[in-house]
Amino acid sequence: MTHHPDHEVELFRDEGAYEVYVDLPGYDRADVDLRWHDGRLHVTAEHRTDEGETRVFNRHVSVPRRIDADGITATYRDGVLNVRLPVSDDDARPGTRIEVEE
Repeated sequence: MTHHPDHEVELFRDEGAYEVYVDLPGYDRADVDLRWHDGRLHVTAEHRTDEGETRVFNRHVSVPRRIDADGITATYRDGVLNVRLPVSDDDARPGTRIEVEE
């Protein structure tokens, strides 16, 4: 069953991942361009209506933890985009740890 968000974009955190729900009624799956770049999820959708108008949706979602970019998955059903952003195992603290030697 598809979760229909109460707001245009909703973000939830579960055990090992963030779940992002984006309400995109009237768009087709092919209209959606989804990218992970620079620690942010970029959602763009563009749809040309039968009247010749173009509807554009553009949002960015940031999360406070490091994400395993290779593990990101997305589905689009019933006008709702669902993106799962798995938290990286090496996310104790942001950035690259530098060893301090004597």
